[in-house]
Amino acid sequence: MADGAAPRHGLRAAAAWPVRHWKTLVHWVLVLAALAYIGWQMPGLVRAVRDADEVLAQVRPGRLLLAVVLAMAALVLYGEMHRRVLETGGATVPARTVQAITFAENAISNTVPVVGGAGSLAYAISRLRRRGVDAALASWSVFLPGALASILLLVLGVLALGAAGWLPLWLAVVAAAAIALGAAGAWAVVTHPAVLRRFLVVLVHIGRRLPWLCRGCRGVWASDPDGTAARLAARIGLLHPTSRQWAGLVVLSLLSWAADFLALVACSTAVGLPAHWAALALGFLAVQVSIALQVLPGGAGLAETGLLGVLLAAGAPAAPAAATVLLYRVITWLGLSVVGWVVYAAQIHLAPPHRHRHAPEPLAGTP
Repeated sequence: MADGAAPRHGLRAAAAWPVRHWKTLVHWVLVLAALAYIGWQMPGLVRAVRDADEVLAQVRPGRLLLAVVLAMAALVLYGEMHRRVLETGGATVPARTVQAITFAENAISNTVPVVGGAGSLAYAISRLRRRGVDAALASWSVFLPGALASILLLVLGVLALGAAGWLPLWLAVVAAAAIALGAAGAWAVVTHPAVLRRFLVVLVHIGRRLPWLCRGCRGVWASDPDGTAARLAARIGLLHPTSRQWAGLVVLSLLSWAADFLALVACSTAVGLPAHWAALALGFLAVQVSIALQVLPGGAGLAETGLLGVLLAAGAPAAPAAATVLLYRVITWLGLSVVGWVVYAAQIHLAPPHRHRHAPEPLAGTP
């Protein structure tokens, strides 16, 4: 009887595996599909890069330096968004510390396979916790800039599609307004005390079962998950930026995207490619979508083929188009990632050696 039960148990376990690991299966299906697409596009890309050798030899150093400065400025502006959100919660963290965390977070997200996105968020939150920032504010300061930047990119992307003629302009304006209003409505729902508290209860129950989190925190969460969720909800309830602060965050995000896009424009003009603004805007969107999908770290392969495809479709010569793609990705992906990993290595020695402090979680109504 026992001998017969073992095979049946094994069959049930084998049948249940796809159900339990469906996200992993979907992820690897996407990875394999992406690799197949890259393999299909690679011969043309390699030929284009070889054709660009002569173009790269005549690159304009001043424009190339401008592209580097703009790419760095884009990430610095994004880091400043983090610092502004921390200020809204009453935390004073030195700007150089926030920038170091941002650069390292960017490197992890862009180079670590599979878990890079989640790992970068966990890294940023843990570093802020080491400096005495409470858990709710640390998480909020990492989440809010990313969400705001993504929403603004969607709005700008739809407007760019309208300006390029891929959508009727009126439809692009309506869609952009709908995205903005929908985001505002979602913010109102998510930050509603009742909704937020129920959501946090679920997160607390999950978090107390994760072995790599602080044992003290997990003990408190396990003993009183409802109370923990209530305290976190009360803390987050205090983190509502004023209209002026919202305006500042929106401006910083727009400037960050503008600097990143202008870095692409500088790369194109550095190799003598005329500034096809509509094509560059669509190519820029293709790069950002490839990065956001997280199929491969930093959108590797998909971003390059997408940007090159858009430029070639717009009539750009193959050699300068390939050179533009190569320079832009070397600067904004590989270059910034190298800087980020150097910062990460330095942080190991410069950061406080102890675990994060258990900072008190302020209750609603406290300053």
